[in-house]
Amino acid sequence: MKKLRIAGWVGLVLVTTVAGMAVQAQDGFSLNAAFGVRAIRLFAEKSITALIESMHVMTATANLKSGDWEQMKDLVAQFEQSELSYNAWFLKPDGSYYKVGTGLATSSLSDRDYFTRVMAGETTLGDLVVSRSTGRKSMVLTAPIYNGSSVIGALGVTLYLDDFSALLVDRFRLPGELGFYAYRSTDPVISIHENPELLLESVSSAGIELAAGGIDISSFLGWTFLLGTIK
Repeated sequence: MKKLRIAGWVGLVLVTTVAGMAVQAQDGFSLNAAFGVRAIRLFAEKSITALIESMHVMTATANLKSGDWEQMKDLVAQFEQSELSYNAWFLKPDGSYYKVGTGLATSSLSDRDYFTRVMAGETTLGDLVVSRSTGRKSMVLTAPIYNGSSVIGALGVTLYLDDFSALLVDRFRLPGELGFYAYRSTDPVISIHENPELLLESVSSAGIELAAGGIDISSFLGWTFLLGTIK
């Protein structure tokens, strides 16, 4: 029996050999699918949790509380320097928004589902969109910015799903016959996949046959993770 090396979020390499395996390949390799998919789910949650915590630190700074893009843009630019691939922006209560490098955008975000919620003081995550500024398939996270008791705007993050998928694939290097993906649990579309062309597409196009035990649900992200054999 071969050993599968899975890189965890703490930067260690876990080597596991488990009896009663759920996935059996022709060369005798076997993998505990339940263990594997849980490790992938936990890493994804850890990454997004850390990002949200960083957003909350940002929204507590005087720069962002000022509500003045000129005062905050350098700090927002520093915030974008991360292992995760994302674009950060400042959202105003009228739906207009500012981005590093381009400044005031020509479009409005007031019609996005998260807009009303964040302006009511809610931190949001999980909205899957095609970015209006880049055309990339993304997940949007927003955190309200308070000045006193009033919400004067929000810090937004557009997390690129293709790069986030690539990060997960790189961390969990499965044998060639195995793969994983995630989909939004409600109104299902693919949110994580090695093939970027399949992101935000129907789950039926994932091309991975579920292994026994190879499913794990993240109530935090609202995603279902699956691991199995590539068809």
